[in-house]
Amino acid sequence: WIMGIEKLLDNLKDYLDKGEKKKKAHCDRIDELLVKLAEKEEKLKTKIENESDASKRKRLNTELKIIAVQRKKGAARREELSEKCK
Repeated sequence: WIMGIEKLLDNLKDYLDKGEKKKKAHCDRIDELLVKLAEKEEKLKTKIENESDASKRKRLNTELKIIAVQRKKGAARREELSEKCK
């Protein structure tokens, strides 16, 4: 499922970058990606709670931090684009 996370992050980055160049932002798509990242974040938290192997927990925590940062960046960008999305 790591590829799934990477694909979501790539999609979010693409839409954030394209938002700079286009008159009309892709707000709905950004919102959709933010929801998917939130779902992934919840699943990771559950996996971390249930994981007993320390090294796997550390890896999962790293992925969780990456997703959290991307969600913050996406949410901030979405807020910047809110005027174009009305």
